[in-house]
Amino acid sequence: MLGSTLETLWRRAEEIRALCGLPPIPDSKFPAMGAAGDSPERLVEILLHDLEGTFRRQLATRVQLEGLGELMAFAVRDPEPDRPFRMLLQYLSRAMNEPRLWLGLLQGNPPAFALHRTGTQGAAEADWRTDRAALRDMDPGWLRWLATGEGEPTLHGDPLGIRRGGPWHPVAIRGEVPADRLSGAKPPCPGSRGDGRFCAYTGAPLQASPLGGRQCEACRFRRVVGLLGIEGEEDPARHAAIEAIVPALGALCVNLSLNEALDLEARFREDVVESMPVGVVAVDREGQILAWNRSAEEILGTPRATALASLINEVGGAEGWHDALLSALRHGGVEAPSEHVVRRRDGSTTPVEVNAAPLRDAEGHVRGAVATLSDLSDVRSMEERIRQLDRLAALGRFASSVAHEIRNPLTGIATGVQYLSRGFPQGDERLNDVQYILREVTRLNTIVQDLLSATRPRMLTLGPVSVADVAARAVQALGPALQEGKVQIQLEGADHWPKVLADTDQLLQVFLNLIQNAVQAIEGGGEISVRVRPVRSPALARVEIEIEDDGAGIAPEHQPHLFEPFYTTRPKGTGLGLFVAHGIVQRHGGSIEVVSAPNQGTRFRILLPAAT
Repeated sequence: MLGSTLETLWRRAEEIRALCGLPPIPDSKFPAMGAAGDSPERLVEILLHDLEGTFRRQLATRVQLEGLGELMAFAVRDPEPDRPFRMLLQYLSRAMNEPRLWLGLLQGNPPAFALHRTGTQGAAEADWRTDRAALRDMDPGWLRWLATGEGEPTLHGDPLGIRRGGPWHPVAIRGEVPADRLSGAKPPCPGSRGDGRFCAYTGAPLQASPLGGRQCEACRFRRVVGLLGIEGEEDPARHAAIEAIVPALGALCVNLSLNEALDLEARFREDVVESMPVGVVAVDREGQILAWNRSAEEILGTPRATALASLINEVGGAEGWHDALLSALRHGGVEAPSEHVVRRRDGSTTPVEVNAAPLRDAEGHVRGAVATLSDLSDVRSMEERIRQLDRLAALGRFASSVAHEIRNPLTGIATGVQYLSRGFPQGDERLNDVQYILREVTRLNTIVQDLLSATRPRMLTLGPVSVADVAARAVQALGPALQEGKVQIQLEGADHWPKVLADTDQLLQVFLNLIQNAVQAIEGGGEISVRVRPVRSPALARVEIEIEDDGAGIAPEHQPHLFEPFYTTRPKGTGLGLFVAHGIVQRHGGSIEVVSAPNQGTRFRILLPAAT
């Protein structure tokens, strides 16, 4: 009886060794039937030897996986977030000699299910596939595995429930998943979605969770790290090998997820600082620069590569304002905002506002200081523009009063001069003098009228206006000036010009002023071209009007002042024509701009609303 029992134990041990991949026991090790006294000891010795070998192999595997985890922790900083998980899958695929292996994990925050696949045997890493599915779109069979760690042994559809690839044979990788992967206003368990009182996967009652949302007591969603399996027809031996390896993967996958979350958080903070519209400069306790964002580069004119790791008082562009930063570092207090002028490498200057404060660690110790720099150039320009507008408004009110007071006496002077001219015969020198006086009075009256138009613009009477008709009237009114200056004017394609929504008389004034300016810019003859075309945009249909001449052009230093009142480069100019034209276009809800260069002509471009 004892011999039969021992023989059965020996046979059972041999079967176990075969399942573990160990070689058969040599026949010489089997005890003789009559000498079974030491057989139990020999059997125990062999099994202990096998156990020790298995333990050593498991220890080596664990060491290899932990080393792989340390290696992949560095790969998390790779711009491609999936690389560490692909490295893990590549390692497992080669170690198990299984090209059809796949790994599914919850990645990102809020999480999405990422399915990594090795592809075919020998495929390069670049050819491997990673498919993603949001939790709300996932197939219930896959969600059950994530929620409970168990489910149907074979899934015929992919995570979205589509029959492509597969079939899939998942094995749950278990571990304690970080709770923050479940943030983003997502429920902690996919089985708690909806208004039901019971979990859709476990059937247990749902309760309020400290993490937010609801979950059931049987929920394993925070304890299922991911899924590992083989794609294709099921092989029990391969499936058993995966079940044997997954216990060692839980901690590794959790660490990778933690590293990924920390890296995403660090990158987010870096992106926030880098995208701030103010310059950010940080130094350590020795004044060595640790941070210098993109806005600091632009404001201070010093590249980040030059600034980082340098002392703050040695960096060009930091003169003056760095005292506030160093003061916050020395005294450990927030500095009052201060204004400084930064001189860049190219010699230009920029006004900046500096706010500095100390950097403290968790214990409250000063570890450095940080300063924000705000470019005040636009603010100063706006302030100067406001002051200029205030001066112009006061000047306009004064000019309006003066023009009104001058206009009436001018009318009387013109009437009297015309009466005097009747008493002198033709050829009398006194008649020429009187006619000269009359011309100057007329010119003075024109200036007064321009002043009144600029300071007291009349109400617009809007309606559909033919640009071609207005342009023709302007050409007819300026006919003598065109002939005298030997200027040809071309109304290109006027028969097909669209209509605009405008005041006819006001638009005529714009044409008169711009064409007259063009005539005066052409010396010795030339050409003026007028082009009109519709411009379609998603918000508003508009019409573009171009008036271009081939005259002397406008010097760059004059162009910023063209539409200012009383600014002129001509001895007899008033400086009001373009100012009036600009005001009329603006009141129509349009815009006007100029493109010009010396000896290359001038082009005025006007945009006005199209007539519907």
